[in-house]
Amino acid sequence: MFHPSPRLLVRTAKSIKHMPTLYKTIGCICRKSLHVATKSQTKNSAYLQQIVENSHSDYNTEHGNHNDGSHCDNHIDVNSVKSSILDQALLHVAELGWSEQAIAAGAKGCGYSSSASGMFPRKGADLALHFYQSSNRSLFDSLQAEVQERALRDDDTPKPSVQAFIMDAVDRRIRMTAVYQSTWPQAMGLMTHPSAAGDALTNLGQLVDDIWYLAGDKSHDMSWYTKRAELAFIYKTAELFMLQDKSEDFTETSKFIQRRFEDLGVVVSTLSLSKDFTAGFLNGGMQSMWTIAKNMAGVYPR
Repeated sequence: MFHPSPRLLVRTAKSIKHMPTLYKTIGCICRKSLHVATKSQTKNSAYLQQIVENSHSDYNTEHGNHNDGSHCDNHIDVNSVKSSILDQALLHVAELGWSEQAIAAGAKGCGYSSSASGMFPRKGADLALHFYQSSNRSLFDSLQAEVQERALRDDDTPKPSVQAFIMDAVDRRIRMTAVYQSTWPQAMGLMTHPSAAGDALTNLGQLVDDIWYLAGDKSHDMSWYTKRAELAFIYKTAELFMLQDKSEDFTETSKFIQRRFEDLGVVVSTLSLSKDFTAGFLNGGMQSMWTIAKNMAGVYPR
């Protein structure tokens, strides 16, 4: 299930009346994403649970297992099963790409029949979105642990500046994706499909919000949005640069990220970007990133 965090939703709900039309649209996408995902989960839970149970049966039949099913829980946590299958499917992405075949291989790796891949109607897009969201969560957990550890220290070790903290966070998140450098253009293309684009935008919004939140951002004005818009731009350009990076350990990508922060001046606590600039950036800049990603994935003819 892909949906924005309660913190992001609360911020969106409280501030939506102050946002320009474009921000209002993004806010509605975030809220609708949660509503649709919850409704879909309720509607399909019984159906998905039946698929999992049938998968156990098919697998046992294929392997000649005869048991009373005591190894299975009476109630199956569908979300847990789906997450486990997708985690396992990531091991097959290098060979099979972001595809239904990779998900089927992941299902078999978890002890289910390959028919369990039917639980993922968006196929490769579901796998790519799962990886994106899981990586966001992993980054958040590690950064939060470091922030809490620094807060408990009694020594005089200096804390990193806001800029250094955010630069490091972006670099670490890009490196998570770099593991799949050769196949990531395919994933980017899949996430631009209308059925997945809303979740992809939500995941990007969640990523930049998490980073600024952990960096200590306390803004309550328009700069809250401009900071995140600017960071999203840096992240997406760095992601595209990483796809072409042939340097050892992606050192050139790290340098690129540093240059982007220096160029755009993401070092102040309040930004002087105007509403018109931000709206233009989101309409133009992000649309350009979207188009480039599609072209690289072969979705659009060059």
